[in-house]
Amino acid sequence: MKKEKATSKSCPTSELSSSNSTTPAKLGKLDSMLKRFALAERYHRYSAEDIGDHCLPTTVSDLQKRHGIVFSRETVKKPNRFGGKTPVKLYWLEGESLKRAQSISGVLES
Repeated sequence: MKKEKATSKSCPTSELSSSNSTTPAKLGKLDSMLKRFALAERYHRYSAEDIGDHCLPTTVSDLQKRHGIVFSRETVKKPNRFGGKTPVKLYWLEGESLKRAQSISGVLES
């Protein structure tokens, strides 16, 4: 079986930015999540699912590497579908990392 290379055809044109376009480009997942964290929001694996991030630990790792920010973490227990509790990491930004994320994403403190 022959593997196909990814091309721009695999990305809908509505998501591609163009210098001739007057429509602002949509935020990608990493930029969208950075903005949410810059607003001092907190997420764990399951709450991030609700907003379209299906692998939050990878997103957090990518944001740390890309922007030099450090996420605070805490293990919390969330109910699972079997009636028990599942430990998950809760992620958020604070201190200098929060300020850096706000600067990068253009979010101003209220």
